[in-house]
Amino acid sequence: MNKELRTLSSRQVTLILVGFTIGAGVLTLPSAAARVFGASGWVWVLAVGLLFTGAAFVAVKLAQEFPKETIVEYSQKLLGKPVGILFSLVLALFFFSFIPIETRVMQELVNISILPSAPTWFVNGLFILTMAYGASREIDQLALVNEILIEIALFVGLFVSILAWQHFKPIHLLPFLAKDQIQLERLGEEIGTAFSYAGFPAINMILPYIRSPQKASTATVVGTLLVVVVYTFFTISVLGVFGYYETIHLSWPGLELAKSVNFEAVILERLDLILLISWISAIFTTGVLAYFLAALTLSKLFGVSKHAVVVWAMAPLIYYLSASLKNYFTWNRWGLYISVLTLVISFVFLPFLYILALIKQRRQQRGR
Repeated sequence: MNKELRTLSSRQVTLILVGFTIGAGVLTLPSAAARVFGASGWVWVLAVGLLFTGAAFVAVKLAQEFPKETIVEYSQKLLGKPVGILFSLVLALFFFSFIPIETRVMQELVNISILPSAPTWFVNGLFILTMAYGASREIDQLALVNEILIEIALFVGLFVSILAWQHFKPIHLLPFLAKDQIQLERLGEEIGTAFSYAGFPAINMILPYIRSPQKASTATVVGTLLVVVVYTFFTISVLGVFGYYETIHLSWPGLELAKSVNFEAVILERLDLILLISWISAIFTTGVLAYFLAALTLSKLFGVSKHAVVVWAMAPLIYYLSASLKNYFTWNRWGLYISVLTLVISFVFLPFLYILALIKQRRQQRGR
């Protein structure tokens, strides 16, 4: 990788991981956590987040073994060309699978609160074209846009959550880990929570673009931990305001949290609308980064010099798939599939590749 291409700072890497990870999943995460752990659902969010932080550390250590290459190149060295190509195709599918569901959730939110009469083809098409234009840019330009949008989304989300604490009741978080509230048999149904932590494999594609690869470990862990803190605080806020039983039956806990706020200022009377507009930017960062990473993976795999060609070629397929996700249940099932793929990549594929990399390194050292 040429030095000229190493343009990303550690801060930008942290925010890329945050921007990719925090998207549509956070809007339904408290409900899913409450269905499994009741009033202690925030403990589930925290525990899963820390588990994924460990997986993120393994992923970045793997990437640092090959600082000049993306995972498309070094997976073929470790697994052999045929298996490495197959793995890269699975990784491209992983990144690609985010785009239709983020598009569909965005369209649903727009129709709920902003443009209730807007046709689906218009909202989806405009969003996909905007993402395609962004994903066709270079990584440094994309990083700057992500930096602005995700900071706005985080600030507004934190602002609304703090204001909602005027209705916070600590008793709603009790009893702690009550046996009658813990529904471990529903764990399989709520495995979709893994979808909310699925952003860190991006580091295995963008490390060659980082200005200081040796700092990537810190940037990755900090980014993942920041996501864990945001998710945990948001879940505590929702559970503390509504209680676990009501949270279970909320389709969009984040919007309901904003609606619960009483704020005596005309310009801020519709906090749910303000939160929604800012959160669309978070959905956009997830979608556009997933779009870029999917196109970059395929362009590296098939030797396409300009990833923008792949970006625009994927747009019709994305539109078709997003249109096929007709309701909450279909995209929730799609999210379940992504979550299973996330678990396999995070806790099977990447650790296995890291072990192979360490074995290869030791053999090379013995050969000397």
